[in-house]
Amino acid sequence: MNDIDKNVKSDFIPTSLWHSYKDVYFYPFSPIAHYINGAIISLWNPHADILSRKENKLTEQKNITSLSRLNVPIHYLFGGNHDMSYRELSISVDISLQLAQKISIRFNQRAFYFLDNNRITLYNSDNLEQNCVLDTLFTSRINRMTLPIKNTAQI
Repeated sequence: MNDIDKNVKSDFIPTSLWHSYKDVYFYPFSPIAHYINGAIISLWNPHADILSRKENKLTEQKNITSLSRLNVPIHYLFGGNHDMSYRELSISVDISLQLAQKISIRFNQRAFYFLDNNRITLYNSDNLEQNCVLDTLFTSRINRMTLPIKNTAQI
């Protein structure tokens, strides 16, 4: 295998993690209309490493500060598993796919979601060729419920 093949292969997200990303549900903090187009990017757990509450708070503040220069509305939501026992604070911003990729990389996220008229596509931050259109619309993946006290997305 040549060096180019090695680099392309290493850019792919492992199958088990990719499947977890595909099985996402959302808990929006704002009305649904704010989440129909644009990117959803996690503010927590860079590099897919689970951090402490304090570390995530610091990462979150740093990332939000860097977004303030965009001058676009930021809407918050949780992205997590179906019962929200694992959930990460995320942002939704109506931006282009290319800008979403740049921000996701800056936030050290392995992947991000891109919404186009309510249709969700999961993208690998480092390699947009690894992507998957999810089989249900964003509105079908909303899970408004009483959030569990324990959140396994933080140690």
